[in-house]
Amino acid sequence: MEIETERLRLRDWMVGDDGDIDAMHVLGTDPKVMATLGTLMTREQTAGLIERLDKVAQEQGHTFWACERKSDGRVIGFVGMYRTSVGPIAGEVEIGWRLAWDTWGKGYATEAAFATIDHARKIYPGTPIYAITSVLNNRSQAVMRRLGMERVESMDFNHPNIPAGSPLEAHVTFRLDP
Repeated sequence: MEIETERLRLRDWMVGDDGDIDAMHVLGTDPKVMATLGTLMTREQTAGLIERLDKVAQEQGHTFWACERKSDGRVIGFVGMYRTSVGPIAGEVEIGWRLAWDTWGKGYATEAAFATIDHARKIYPGTPIYAITSVLNNRSQAVMRRLGMERVESMDFNHPNIPAGSPLEAHVTFRLDP
């Protein structure tokens, strides 16, 4: 699977050996990136994440894909979609992203997310698209708003994979109607 935008390429994960692990491990160990996502990740956790995302791609035909900058081939994170199993949007199409800190503020998340939405509209016509993030993640919420998504407060929830009492536990839910 591959989706291209003016500056980015969303593609399947390179699994095995080092594949995309090094690039993603940089994100998983960056306190700025992980500040609103959770604890820093070990290399093994990063490899496990890539394997899970690749498995989702095999099962659903799409996932949170590797996001590669076309100008230099650097994997700057992930952007994509899948049918989630978390919270009140379980079973729904969720769009999401995680990008390297030094790429923030350049419009990459918005650009890749719009391309993902276009793809989702082709394979899931008439289906709403959801996004979730920590209530503290104002930058992601701003991207969601730029995409035309609206917050659905009645679907906000405490994320089951975040420890109870953590400031990151409370999550907001946004929806983009068809």
